[in-house]
Amino acid sequence: MFDVAIVGAGPVGLFAAMLLERRGLSVGLFERWPDFYPLPRACGVDHEIVRQLQSIGLADEMSPLLDPVIGPDKTYKFLDQHGETLLKIDWNRPGASGWAQMNMFYQPDFERVMLRHLEASPRVVIRRGRALVSLAEDDDCVTLTFAAPDEASGLAHVDARFVIGADGARSTVRDLLEISQTDLGFAYDWLVVDVVPPEGRVWEPYVVQHCDPARPTTLVGSGPGRRRWEFMRMPGESVSDLNTEAMAWKLLAPWGIRPENSKVERHAVYTFRGAWADEWRKGRVFLAGDAAHLMPPFLGQGLCSGMRDVMALGWRLPLVLSGEAGDSLLASYGPERSAHVQEIIDQAVEIGRLICMLDPDEVADRDARMKAAMRDPALALRPPPEPKLGDGGAFLREDPNAGSLGVQGRVRRDGREGLFDDIIGPGWHLLLRSRMDGSKLSERAREVLQRLEISVADFGDGSHTVDLDYTYADWFDRLGADAILVRPDFYVFGTAKSDGVDHLLATAGDLIGLTSQVGATRTSRNVASSNLEPRMQS
Repeated sequence: MFDVAIVGAGPVGLFAAMLLERRGLSVGLFERWPDFYPLPRACGVDHEIVRQLQSIGLADEMSPLLDPVIGPDKTYKFLDQHGETLLKIDWNRPGASGWAQMNMFYQPDFERVMLRHLEASPRVVIRRGRALVSLAEDDDCVTLTFAAPDEASGLAHVDARFVIGADGARSTVRDLLEISQTDLGFAYDWLVVDVVPPEGRVWEPYVVQHCDPARPTTLVGSGPGRRRWEFMRMPGESVSDLNTEAMAWKLLAPWGIRPENSKVERHAVYTFRGAWADEWRKGRVFLAGDAAHLMPPFLGQGLCSGMRDVMALGWRLPLVLSGEAGDSLLASYGPERSAHVQEIIDQAVEIGRLICMLDPDEVADRDARMKAAMRDPALALRPPPEPKLGDGGAFLREDPNAGSLGVQGRVRRDGREGLFDDIIGPGWHLLLRSRMDGSKLSERAREVLQRLEISVADFGDGSHTVDLDYTYADWFDRLGADAILVRPDFYVFGTAKSDGVDHLLATAGDLIGLTSQVGATRTSRNVASSNLEPRMQS
């Protein structure tokens, strides 16, 4: 029996498997396609996702595969039919997580890195050519039945304590669970063309939305040395007319992209939609990625949202499987993730409706309003969202700071300098503005520190952790806090003044569902009790 079975071996499923394997769980990864899918689909991840990769030790391997959207030549603009600027989106800056705000990449390379690590792990079994047929749950596990042409019976049966359905927009897991979807009614067909263009060409703008009613078009980076064009299907044009290589070359020609100087790697028509599952969990089965939500690509948040889903499951499931936490922790997954992603979908659809506009009068009105907004920031669209987690999540709900994304800056400790997670380590973090006497904490607070394996980083004068760029000093000021408790997925559990740390830790234990074992002898794997005193004594 597996601890977790994952249905779908795309980037979300692969990342889920890596997260859970790194936490010591046994994982079965099942994919309906018999071979690795070699062509690109997603092409961008934001700063938060690169930090996720950093947390599982992949930053060094992934960095050469990323094309950070940062620098004076990497702008993101919306242009009208005459080439005049309608809107600028500020991706061209460092993100809160210590990496560039947006990073373009080539998905097959991205997946191969994760796949190589998973294939080397004794805790992971990967089976391709396995199409899910049914699932049945009892008190202890879920039994999955797959079509298996290589088996004598034609079927393979698998048991797992929990299941993650990461099997895409046409999710079989979602269908078998009979989970409905909320659809925002946004549906437009676009031809997506992935190109290897002439080497060394500089693209300005780096990302552009051509809001031309003659043919709305997107041009975006898709990893080092690659570009992607997206062309909207026009009225009277069939999908079959649009989805040909000859049409792709015809549409690429205005950019000087021709067969003699470029290579078309792939062309495919996708329907851009905005929708989300009405339930994200049934019993021991969870949805993640496109199985749980769909959004137009205009904010580059589709894959990012799926990675956040499994990051949220990646710290919950080990706690529950180890017996440290109860079912209430799993119940909080859907409410916090669904509300978070709905805000992103709403804004992606809002921008999509502007881009896909064809009526001449509506286009003229749109252009006038957007140009006015360029002159008056009060009228401008919001920047790409980093919304808070939804109500019902595993955080201190009465705290206005809780549920927001944490930051990562450079620190020094014990003679080492680098990004916070590389120096302090992944997992739960308790950040303190000034040094504290750990002996004054209650037994319950110290127990929570140990059982959740919380790393303590104090930034007071003469403390062990030095804030090299004032990232954390500014953050404490912004939040009006002396202590910040951050979950393993980088979201703030809660904040407190210096006299409220004990209550903050005890409340975390209660909300996570840790039963009190005060008096028992326990030692954290990451933060042994002997290490707490030097970090917290004055």
